[in-house]
Amino acid sequence: MDSKIVFGTGGLRAVMGDGDGFINHHVIQRVTHGLAKVILSSDAPKSVGVAFDTRHRSAEFAETVCETFSAFGIDIYRFEKPMPTPVLSHAIRIKSLGWGVCITASHNPREYNGYKVYDLNGVQVTDKIAGEIADFINSLGEDENIPKKQSNLIRVFENPVIDEYFRQIIDFIGIEREKSDYPFVYSALYGAGANAVPYVLEKLGFSPVCVQQEPDGDFGGLNTPNPEEPVVYDRILEEVKICQGDGSPDTVTGEPSPCQLILATDPDCDRIGVMVKKEQGFKLLSGNQVGALLINYLAGQVREQQDRRTVTLSSVVISTIVSGMLGEFIAKDYGFEFIRLLTGFKYIGEYITNLPVDKQFFFGYEESYGFLAGDGARDKDAVIASALIVKMAAYYDTKGITLFDRWHELSKKHGYCLESLHSFTVSQSKQKELMTDLRNGKINCEAMKIEDYINGLYGLPPADVIKLYFGASDTGTDYKGWAAIRPSGTEPKLKVYVGVCNKTYEGAKEALETLSEKILKKLGMTEVMV
Repeated sequence: MDSKIVFGTGGLRAVMGDGDGFINHHVIQRVTHGLAKVILSSDAPKSVGVAFDTRHRSAEFAETVCETFSAFGIDIYRFEKPMPTPVLSHAIRIKSLGWGVCITASHNPREYNGYKVYDLNGVQVTDKIAGEIADFINSLGEDENIPKKQSNLIRVFENPVIDEYFRQIIDFIGIEREKSDYPFVYSALYGAGANAVPYVLEKLGFSPVCVQQEPDGDFGGLNTPNPEEPVVYDRILEEVKICQGDGSPDTVTGEPSPCQLILATDPDCDRIGVMVKKEQGFKLLSGNQVGALLINYLAGQVREQQDRRTVTLSSVVISTIVSGMLGEFIAKDYGFEFIRLLTGFKYIGEYITNLPVDKQFFFGYEESYGFLAGDGARDKDAVIASALIVKMAAYYDTKGITLFDRWHELSKKHGYCLESLHSFTVSQSKQKELMTDLRNGKINCEAMKIEDYINGLYGLPPADVIKLYFGASDTGTDYKGWAAIRPSGTEPKLKVYVGVCNKTYEGAKEALETLSEKILKKLGMTEVMV
């Protein structure tokens, strides 16, 4: 109760409750007060867009944000209902606002809530601005008063702003000439995606079976509404059976109902998970697999259609230092420049914003189920990603193959790239000790090459990340495998990413297990977080 939440590069995220160490009205008001001071001292427009998801108290906290900003004479535009984070990112740019705030804890457990801040480009604030916001918050006196709200400064985002977001997605992807009968299921996981994804899919000519659409802060009993976790799909698969989408005979026609795909978005609809039907049942694709598939599909469609979105040597694909290798191999094969940034989509959004005029953004992704295409949002966008994934799956379905079949085809060409993520509960003091031991050689993982980002590397900001490379590859690439160790710094969490590349799937699977076991043993990590 005595500790305070630290405003970091991801904003705020904590359990809801009483006291300064929890998310509550007082903490939301205090953070907004500090941010208001930043806004008033900045050169950006003195206006803010405000959005919220379906979590408990999100709408209430969003109202607190609006009232607090208005008290300082700042113009507010708010959404009337839960809205995906990427819609806010786009609306900031469309309305030429200076800032944005979204009340959400993304995919965290249901007892959490949080506070994301965006700049005038619709990009989640990066280190420098986040530090300034934290400084202003910390400078506030405990008894510093907030003026009365000015209700006349609080407006609602009009429909044309939201419609423009939908329009740019539809224009980018293209409406089906004929209605598609490709069978798939979409789950909003009781989140904000319900107010966007079904509408876009239907406008594009698809007919999704939609489940878990009603807003629910308890997420239907899910502990963590994270589409990365297989357990999330258990309830969806039950719904699929009820909808006769599991391939069992339809009770009316007696014919099998061939549901081929399941999509699920997290509560603020910036991440999306994908399950593909195989003979033995549905299987979850990884974020790296989806990213690689989308790069190949989009580039192939552009080349095939020769439309206005041309692929040139100035086209750029952007990912992160902990994402897998297959996406990079495919992108370079098409002639793209491939860029790797620090973990966090805010860095991708910032890079897009600062691209020189002779370069063109084509696609961005990270392994944690975040994808972006087009010129709408400047953050990961599960609305456009859902539409692209369905369009891609339906396209390959006409050729008699699934997304897994296509992934195998690409892997046979470029090498089978497999990855795993291992999360651990580790105290911050232990995290520091472990990273120190890696840097001074006390822990020797026998890597061929070591990249230490602590002081910045390749023009990237400083980050407490170490990446290791292992063995010469038999696929023509530089290395057989890699691992990245990334401590939280603000939480008792440490993540270890491991990836390999091999000529065969069996070889890659065995290599991944071997390398993972070796790295984790060297690090002394045994208890994996669930």
